[in-house]
Amino acid sequence: MDWFLIIFSGIILCLLITIGLLILSLSKQGDERNSFIKSKSMSQTFLIMVGFLIIKIGESLYVTFVSGGKVEGINPFIILAVISVVFLISLILNKKKYGDWSAK
Repeated sequence: MDWFLIIFSGIILCLLITIGLLILSLSKQGDERNSFIKSKSMSQTFLIMVGFLIIKIGESLYVTFVSGGKVEGINPFIILAVISVVFLISLILNKKKYGDWSAK
């Protein structure tokens, strides 16, 4: 039981750091290149999350109509974690791709 608590606390800490980095990167002002990188990362994150939600809708329709089971809701904590991690990865890749790695 103690290992579960330690692992869960570690995951929570990593997610809080990721969310903090996300908020910090969005709050900084920059030139047009920084704005382009941020907007590109946001649009990629949005598209990935729309795809994720479409898959979840398909899964719930399958469970409801084909297997006759009960549909469970989506955990908002999981959604927030996925959004923050996807955005952070997208932001890092776009900064690396467009040569803005040193910009703050």
